[in-house]
Amino acid sequence: MRKKSIRAAGCVLFILCGLLIFCSLSNVLRRKTAGETDQVHSFYSIEKNSLDVLFLGSSHLYYGVQPNVLWKEQGITSYVMGTPEQTVATSYYLLKEAFRYQKPKVVVLESYYLWNKRKYKSEERLRQAFDGMRLDSVKAEMLEAMLPEADWKEKFTYLVPFMKYHSRWTELENEDFHSNAFQKGARIDYTVKELEDPGIPEASSVPDNSLYYVKKIEELCRENGAEFLMFAAPFGIETDRERYDRRQGLNLALEKELEKDGVPFLFYQRDYPEVIDFATDFRDKTHLNTYGAEKLTKHLGAYLAGQYNLTDHREEAAYASWNDDLVKYEEVTAALKENPADTAD
Repeated sequence: MRKKSIRAAGCVLFILCGLLIFCSLSNVLRRKTAGETDQVHSFYSIEKNSLDVLFLGSSHLYYGVQPNVLWKEQGITSYVMGTPEQTVATSYYLLKEAFRYQKPKVVVLESYYLWNKRKYKSEERLRQAFDGMRLDSVKAEMLEAMLPEADWKEKFTYLVPFMKYHSRWTELENEDFHSNAFQKGARIDYTVKELEDPGIPEASSVPDNSLYYVKKIEELCRENGAEFLMFAAPFGIETDRERYDRRQGLNLALEKELEKDGVPFLFYQRDYPEVIDFATDFRDKTHLNTYGAEKLTKHLGAYLAGQYNLTDHREEAAYASWNDDLVKYEEVTAALKENPADTAD
């Protein structure tokens, strides 16, 4: 009887070791969103229930907001859960996942990608949000909602990224083994693209599907006791004036919809033009660089501190790691300012 128990225990231990090795390999081979930043997945390194603010949105978000600056200025803990071309449907499920681990007092959604009426832009963009998520019920629910027609084999590659990336051995780089979790989902870029301020067009429309998921995010925030805020980061004319007018004008229509539910909306390009300098604060025609992000974050931080009952944690021993991460951020950014070309994608 004792031999059988020992044998059974050995089998269980062998299986557990195998699973541990498999999970470790899967994590290494998984393609990292934003490289060393490893967006979404680095969220899990934040101590449970320690976030004051959670940000959601597209590349306009992770180039436009710096959590380390928010910490330095206000002592507010935050994470940027952004991914490239993140749709509002994707934001909704990422928020659902986030609420499993954190109880943020404020959820902030960046507005740019509301223009897309589909649930997701492409397989690549969907995977950039999916792959960093842990395997749990929210990931399964998101998969069913996003890919209802996919067969089980395709769905399995989303649930278990190893099945998609098992052949990436020859592509592995340092960032696959070591991520910069101290960046808390944000990107650093000191390249400069001089732009002209294109002004504010007339109102356009917001796709129904985007509004539907904005409402669902509002509801999810209420259920979890979190305040909800939206903002529009500044951007220039990307390809043509018509496209700019349509996407920037969306914010005017969005503002009216949010007013109905009493949701605050910060339209930076219209209401706070003094915050950003179009000659120095953009990395390209669309995104802020880190000079611009630090300015916007300081302004946004002052607003958050003034409007919500957020505690300044800078002197609290339990949050000492945030001071350590700020030191890393300032060391890295000081070096990168000297070599801005190293920060470009």
